[in-house]
Order: sequence, then C-alpha cells, then structure tokens
Amino acid sequence: MQSNTHKVWVGIQCKFRVRVPCNLTATPKRVCYFTKRIMPAQQNTQSATLDLVCFPIANSLVSRIVGNSHAESILRDSDFYMIGGRAQASFDDFDFDKDTGLLHFSIQIAGGRRDSGAIEILELPPFREMEGGREFEIRTTDFRIEILMAEGEGREARAVSAFIPEDVLMRRGRKEKIIHGFDAYLELATYDLLYVGIAKVGDTYDRLFASAHRARMDILSDEPQRFPGARVSDEIYLFAFKVEPLLVRIFTQDSEIEPGDMDMSYDPKRLVADAEKAMVSLLKPSYNRSLYPNYPKGRDGLYKTGLTAYTYSISEGMAFRTAYGTIKGGRQRHFTMSNDADFMQGSISLPSKRPRGRSLLHRTRTASRCVRCINK
Repeated sequence: MQSNTHKVWVGIQCKFRVRVPCNLTATPKRVCYFTKRIMPAQQNTQSATLDLVCFPIANSLVSRIVGNSHAESILRDSDFYMIGGRAQASFDDFDFDKDTGLLHFSIQIAGGRRDSGAIEILELPPFREMEGGREFEIRTTDFRIEILMAEGEGREARAVSAFIPEDVLMRRGRKEKIIHGFDAYLELATYDLLYVGIAKVGDTYDRLFASAHRARMDILSDEPQRFPGARVSDEIYLFAFKVEPLLVRIFTQDSEIEPGDMDMSYDPKRLVADAEKAMVSLLKPSYNRSLYPNYPKGRDGLYKTGLTAYTYSISEGMAFRTAYGTIKGGRQRHFTMSNDADFMQGSISLPSKRPRGRSLLHRTRTASRCVRCINK
C-alpha cells in the first residue's frame, strides 16, 4: 500500500442535491443519504486525483531534461501523462516594489489573453529561512524570472529561485500564498488536449522523455503553429501526472467485518490504466488511436474489482479541451480535491431517488477526514 493513500470512513458521491439544515451548501459531489433499507452491507468507493509532479514542460525543453538527474528523479514519480497544445506564454511589465517585496508583472498568451499579478519575493523559502537581511538580485527575461543571492561577501551570486510562466500559473492554480493576482489563470492555463498515455512498464520519464515517443513525434510533425512565427516545439507541452487515490470503505450496522476488509491496498498500474481509459473515452484526443468505447468495461482497469463507484479529477487549476468537450481541474490550497473540478465517473450503483423516512446524512466539505453528521 502506498504511504500517501488517504483513508476515510465517510459517504460516497451522488448525483442528487438535497437540503441540509445548516449553513453549509450541499452539492451533488459531496452528499449522500444512507438508510438500512436501501444500502448494501458494504460500499467500496474510490476517488482519485491526477496530480502534476512538476509544472507543464514545453517540448523544446526536453533536451535539457534528459540526463538531468534531479529532473529525472521527479519525473520518475509519474506514470500517467498528457500532451497538450497552447500558444506560448511570456512575461512582461516588470515592476519591483521594495516596500512590499512584491514583483509585479504580466503573463501574455501569444495572440490571446493577458493578465497581471505578482510574486511575494520575501516569502520565498530562501528568504523565510534567512536570519537578518541580505542583498539579492532579480533578473528577468520574456520567459524566465531568476532570484539570485550571494552566500557570502565577495562570492558570486547564484540563482536561489526561478520561475517560468507555466510554473507561475500552476502555483496560482494551487492557490499558493506567494502568488498574487492572475485571476484569469484558468483561461491562461487552458490547453488543447492532444494525447493521453501511461507507462504500463516503467515511468513517464522512460516512456515520454527518454525515448522517441510515437505520438509526441507525430504531434511535432503534424500540428500547425498556434501563433505566426512560433516554433511548434514551444507550443507543445508535456504533463507528468501521478494518480493518487482516496479510498473509502463504508460499513453499516448489518456489516460483518472480516480481517481482509481493512486491507486498503490497491494496484497502482491497474488504477493508472483505468484513469487513462476514463480520460480518453470522454474527450477522445485526436492522437489517441484507441478510444475505449466500451469503458468502463475492460480487462486491465477497475471494472469488476469490487468497487461500487470510482471517479477521477484533475487536481490542478487548468483545463483541457478537445472537439468533444472541456474538463476543468481544481484543488484546495492544502488538499487536492475541490468542488471546482470536473469529475469523471467510472461506475456507480446508487438509488435513483431520495429515500423516505429517517436517514443519516454524511457530508464532507472536501472529502477530507473531517465529517459532519446530521440526524434528520
């Protein structure tokens, strides 16, 4: 069992809206009624999030990543990946406020939306951990921000923090405190979804970066420019995700709990395979050859594995679109699930109508360990 798996003994997701006698707003994603008459003795559910292990990487940067041991170690934590397209983003309008420590600037999508915000420089880790003051230097280009600092008098300054547009937008989508403004981050971080894939053996680094990936090569050769004069390699982005499950097991007063019922382990590769099928069958990216029309049925996914319901969501403040629709991600600052995100549903077995009579309403605000129970 993976150590970062969350365990909660709470309600599962339903499609119906109910009235809650409190100041919390009930939503279809987080509410369920349970009664002895309609609920089986045991419910096994899973809601997984797709979490980026690093910011989106432009294809033009792949040559710098291959062979970089630090980047490689990060990317090896992923085995689910996507390839997307969007016109290149750049920085502009820099202005540093010495009184507040805010570096103000704009992000411009070539030929598209523009928005402004700031980075709180003095709240970056190198400064939070510093005792006393120290001089630092800010270097900016159209595509990079660097914060440099010398470790001692007479020593050469080195970069202690660096940002590119995709990094800033990802941090804003994660609601990090150091990023101010950029309220249009979701629009700035909307990509054309071109391909979804997984590493059945190995990881994303081996499958997508270190080898000549067929779909990536096809995309680079076939995709048109999104802005006149741009290099296609600068407009194609690679997304390395880790699929993190939230496992939920529910028992009633009639349940007979066996020792094996407490086993919350799972097969990571089977989970990743099912997540790929869910995304591809829903959005049908143009460079995926297999579109899995029979999903959720399949031999290597979660179908008929004993789960009553399973869902997926993207836990990042970005969106992916194809000719078949758009899926939007979202998250809380300290938790990877959010009602702002769209949920992809694999399988579910629930009553179609609200049950009558006495029942117990289980509610979580963000599907966390904190559960609010209300007797009606």
